[in-house]
Amino acid sequence: MKAKKSQRKTGKKQNLIQSTLQVNGGSKSNKLVKCDKCEMSYSSTSIEDRAIHEKYHALQLHGRKWSPNWGSIAYTKRDHSSTMHLSRSMGTMTPLNSSPLKNGSSIVHQEEKIVSVRPDKSNGEVRAMMEIMTLVNNELNAPHDENDIWNSTTEEKGKAFVYIRNDRAIGIVIIENLHGGNGKASDRGRWMVYDSRRLVQNVYPDFKIGISRIWVCRTARNLGIATKLIDIARENIIYGEVVPRSQVAWSQPTDSGGKLASKYNGMMHKSGKLLLPVYI
Repeated sequence: MKAKKSQRKTGKKQNLIQSTLQVNGGSKSNKLVKCDKCEMSYSSTSIEDRAIHEKYHALQLHGRKWSPNWGSIAYTKRDHSSTMHLSRSMGTMTPLNSSPLKNGSSIVHQEEKIVSVRPDKSNGEVRAMMEIMTLVNNELNAPHDENDIWNSTTEEKGKAFVYIRNDRAIGIVIIENLHGGNGKASDRGRWMVYDSRRLVQNVYPDFKIGISRIWVCRTARNLGIATKLIDIARENIIYGEVVPRSQVAWSQPTDSGGKLASKYNGMMHKSGKLLLPVYI
């Protein structure tokens, strides 16, 4: 993602604006640089741009700070064996071994949980979710107004599940209830041919829930967090029911999302083509 957009506060609203090159009398001292870790482009000579990059960089690599009071706990894990080294220079995590640290990195005990967030809440947790959603939509080049479940005053349309590690949100999944509050089947389901990204015509499968967005911060990817988020969501989105994997659909999967979907609940057709359950 080429994140050339930065955020400035105007009153109580945050507006996305284009980070621009500031030219003073033809000087070439102001120029855009691209961070090789978070991939954001910003002006290295602008104090404001550097501050925005620092915030964006921290969010992309390490997630967002999360209050222990936010959300309803759906899953908890306390595992000292998963203690990690946190590299201060690179921001990467590596398994703890028997040798002492030589670079002064701190030892981080992993306290992990998944919480659910309802869209009808009016406190900081929804505002935090919206901030993360802005990041996710920018990274995926997705519309910012698509997730109408966050404009709803009830949770019947869906909710979010957030993976928390050491009081930071490092992964999220936004779930839409495709049946809604009336329990009626939805006509939004489709099958998508994985290799061509084409929808199968005149076939309308019935799926119960849809994954609108799924995101994990860069230093926590490929650790099974996305899969765990979906599993916990299936167990907690509909009261008294565990939604089968076959009843989960995906919204506009990206390349990485398509790979996750193909492993999670892709279906091999008799033609030899891999089909993904999607919804529109």
